[in-house]
Amino acid sequence: MMRLVVYLSGLLIALFVVISCINTRKNAGLESNKFVKATEGRVVGTYYGDLPCIDCDAISTILTLTGDKAYKLDYIYLGKNPKPFSRTGTWDLKNGELNLDGLDYKYKVEPNQLRQLDLSGNEITGDLADRYVLRFANE
Repeated sequence: MMRLVVYLSGLLIALFVVISCINTRKNAGLESNKFVKATEGRVVGTYYGDLPCIDCDAISTILTLTGDKAYKLDYIYLGKNPKPFSRTGTWDLKNGELNLDGLDYKYKVEPNQLRQLDLSGNEITGDLADRYVLRFANE
């Protein structure tokens, strides 16, 4: 009888350990896949990238977002006109999309980068899709 109690106790402990491990793995998977919500404080900073250009080598782009919701956007058309073109205005964030006042397109906020959307608000697809990204500058 004592053997049976020891055996059942051991079985219950083993079962408890297995269930605990499964639950921990399931929760860890949920946490690692959880999207970090884009907030205004998380997007403030400087982003850069070389966007595709039809009649030049690339459009060197620097976008600075400040905490008071102002932005400065600098373009240099590489291989065409070395003089920078600047635009300033205000920005807002809604549903993970960054809207710059005065521009026709928006950016999707992703971890450490902004992905430019097309004029309809959809992600740009095709061979050049990865070039429509501005990366967060580690200052």
